[in-house]
Amino acid sequence: MKITRHLPGAPCWADLDTPDVASARAFYSSLFGWESLELPGGYVNFTLREEKIVGAIKLKEGEEHSAGWSVYFMTDDLIETTKAVEAAGGSVVSPPRKVSVAGSAAVYQDPDGAIFGAWEPDKHPGSGLVHEPGTPSWFGLSTPDVDGSTAFYTQVFGWTAAAPTAAGAAHLTAAGDSAEFGGVTNGPATSRGWTLHFGVEDIDIASQTAVSLGGKVISFPTEVTRVGRVALLKDPSGVTFALVTRA
Repeated sequence: MKITRHLPGAPCWADLDTPDVASARAFYSSLFGWESLELPGGYVNFTLREEKIVGAIKLKEGEEHSAGWSVYFMTDDLIETTKAVEAAGGSVVSPPRKVSVAGSAAVYQDPDGAIFGAWEPDKHPGSGLVHEPGTPSWFGLSTPDVDGSTAFYTQVFGWTAAAPTAAGAAHLTAAGDSAEFGGVTNGPATSRGWTLHFGVEDIDIASQTAVSLGGKVISFPTEVTRVGRVALLKDPSGVTFALVTRA
């Protein structure tokens, strides 16, 4: 699905912080059919059908422990979002800053310790394609406190959280939308955080392809209620991500 403007509060972009950009470009491009373009400063834009999908940046020496996918949510006013995060009990990790002419970004930590970001666009509206093979298609938050986390993000972004499923997941929709974009599930404190799920047509074949490219399957494809078939993997640098074939 092509997107020209994400709704406020909706997931709109993701960055890969990786110790090995070259390896990431080879792995994800082969897995999802992406093209990649390196910008001045080393930042990489991954594209599909000439639409920006996600980005990647090399971690500085000594920051390898921070490797991972970072999820950003759309905002029309980054300053007000920052105030809302603090009022709801979260904290600021990186204060609002201008990113050239692309827009402005900030990074936060929720009360449970999960890291997330917010993006106020200028020239760069975010992911141009979503909810189809090779694009961000689901966003999962693992937390030891489903109710508390759901209340926090609902207060900050105005989300609607559906009643938890039989598996204990609270599914989320952004204000003004009817389509669920993610879910909050109960998990141990050691695995708290957001996991980015990329859509694939055949999750079994995609999982096997990821392994052949140097990745690792952590949990094999499993049916998840109201989501589809989901598999958890690691890329060659050990970064966690997921695949999903939507129901």
